[in-house]
Amino acid sequence: MALGPRDTTSLVMLTGWDAIELQNFKLEDGTTYATIVGQLNAALGALSAEITSDPFYSGLVSYTDQLELDYRVGVSNGMSRFTEYGRPDAQRAATEGHMLPLLDWDRALGWTWKYLKTARLDQIQADIADAIKDVRDRYRVSILTRLLQRGDDSGTGKGLGASGYSAGFATAAASTSVDFVPPAFGGTSFTSAHEHYIGIAGGAFTNAVFQDAYDELREHGHEAPFEFVVGTDHRTEIEALTESFITGQANVKYGALQDLAAAGDQYFAVNNHFNIREVRGMPQYYGFGYKSYGPNSQRNPVRIRLAKGQSAPIVTAMTDPRAGNQTTPIQYIMTFTEFGVGVADRTGGTARYVNNATWADGTPT
Repeated sequence: MALGPRDTTSLVMLTGWDAIELQNFKLEDGTTYATIVGQLNAALGALSAEITSDPFYSGLVSYTDQLELDYRVGVSNGMSRFTEYGRPDAQRAATEGHMLPLLDWDRALGWTWKYLKTARLDQIQADIADAIKDVRDRYRVSILTRLLQRGDDSGTGKGLGASGYSAGFATAAASTSVDFVPPAFGGTSFTSAHEHYIGIAGGAFTNAVFQDAYDELREHGHEAPFEFVVGTDHRTEIEALTESFITGQANVKYGALQDLAAAGDQYFAVNNHFNIREVRGMPQYYGFGYKSYGPNSQRNPVRIRLAKGQSAPIVTAMTDPRAGNQTTPIQYIMTFTEFGVGVADRTGGTARYVNNATWADGTPT
């Protein structure tokens, strides 16, 4: 894909535009600029709705416009025996917290006046579809990157101020500036050395990988069923495991003796209480297990920060700052969105790297 504009023109319908005048400008096939504006706005609106309702994303994330969050840590003091004239001492939870990043993203579209005079609508639609694809990829890569990044995000460039941090899932104190002692559960206490980024030698996903991830989520009070995502390189390998059950397909009628998992079309197998999904762009040898609490639930492990006042992702078309007089129908244009990916429940997800006993962050594509 070539970089740079064809010499950009904006196609958003602005307050100062004259709709009649727009009708006077047409492509070679007679399509007006007003039609192009309508198609672009419709595509962006559909993309925003798609991101919010996508089965994978919605079960993994929730949304907020707040920049900070806090959570319970450590061990409570428990209950004491009741006495008729006594009064128990008041207790309070120990808490820790971190911030959520917020980054601006844009993507330029543009056509010269001469190009639009001779262009056909299908060429313009190809440019719009290409821009939509880039926005969709930006969300996917940003989310997958946070799943596989052990260290903190920091810096004013990420909306975290000079000293704020956006921490990942539970990890050893040396790997984060926000030490985290998971809350005790079921008689088990933890320390700040507790680790959810696990390196495993061997180069393959095994039954033991899923068993270990299952135990790690359950020891924090999360109950099955769980979710697990891998890249496309490991599907056949996981399907062949002795403890894997292949999922049924909605368009196939199976015999009564077929032994298939009823996990739905979004998954390809079930292993140790994990519904396993392949996600394109997930790097080879990496996997991520987590507990989903439902579409866009605040209990989901990942939290996406949006611009103030927003409750769902919004992708908009706006004029480039280099644009000239906005009363003309030919100007610069770009798609724009604001979001940042952070972690909400530091116990709710666990990452696996199966190609080395030492963890290394993954790089999604």
